Amino acid sequence: MTQFLRALKSLTHFAAYKANRHRKSILVEISNVCNAQCYYCQTGWENRNHITHPGTSFMEVERFKQILAYARKTSFVKGQSLVTLHNWHEPLLHPDFPSIIKAAQQASYCVELSTNANVLPKISPDFDASPIAMTIFSMPGFSQASYDKIHRFDFEHIKHNIAQIVKTFRQHGCFGRFIIAFHVYQFNTHELQAAKAFARSLAIDLWPYFAFICDGPRHLQYLKGTLPNDYLLNVSKDLFMGFYMKNLKPSTFCPVAKNLTVDVDGNCRMCCNDDTLLGNVFEMTPERWDRIHQEHPVCKECMALGKANWELADDLNFPLQGFAQFKRINFTYLKAFALTCLQSPKAENAKP
Repeated sequence: MTQFLRALKSLTHFAAYKANRHRKSILVEISNVCNAQCYYCQTGWENRNHITHPGTSFMEVERFKQILAYARKTSFVKGQSLVTLHNWHEPLLHPDFPSIIKAAQQASYCVELSTNANVLPKISPDFDASPIAMTIFSMPGFSQASYDKIHRFDFEHIKHNIAQIVKTFRQHGCFGRFIIAFHVYQFNTHELQAAKAFARSLAIDLWPYFAFICDGPRHLQYLKGTLPNDYLLNVSKDLFMGFYMKNLKPSTFCPVAKNLTVDVDGNCRMCCNDDTLLGNVFEMTPERWDRIHQEHPVCKECMALGKANWELADDLNFPLQGFAQFKRINFTYLKAFALTCLQSPKAENAKP
């Protein structure tokens, strides 16, 4: 009966969330730590190069509650809304993850999180996972060779943890979606079929999307043509950057600017792709937030370089906020390529 009631609660939350169309999500970084070493990620690059930043490792639950309440009080969100628990770091490392989920539920938020699945959250028997709308498993391929190249984790350990997280969340009332975000590199296209079979065995979704430079500073260097040659050489060997470059053009609109982005210390950051500090969240208003993203030099440069269109292309490539959209969007180009890789026994020879 408890399982049924939690599932019913999930459906009620998600239906109310779907009906809300105004400023429906905020991004709150509950962790300032990540254990992966992804070469093309801003945090992973710092981990590889032993770069550390002083400050809080994990957000206090009480501060998290205050941020959610403030976002609603100031109309950053209305009604049943979504809080995303990840940006550059790993949310499941938070030592009190269950209390974070409970706080979101009590404040009428659904939860979205993305994880590398290298750690399992510590949860109690009475944990209620019904607020979790979407859990994204970030995978750089489906072999130890791919993991050695990007995340640098034990591949079998990751598979075990993904299966365990899906099972545990479902047992505790999660009625949301589970998605494997398969980062498509030039070296792992032949692994898509195995990833598809694994996803099917767990009754979860597989979303292949072209990996890119998920690193704000180096991404801008790429667009400006100022990347160091050694890094650029690796980009040419590993990534399908041409998929995004064809959408590159100046813009006056940015799809990520509408969502309030808060770091682990309770400070506003420019967006999920730029770490520019904008001050304490409790001094921010929706009007000021909108004005900043229209007038700030960082935003103007980003839109002038076409990076805002890049973000839109990424949304169409793989909608990380797909649950918020409640529809599956994809470029025909990517679909055809993914289907070729999934269906052909000689998928390693497929070229987009």
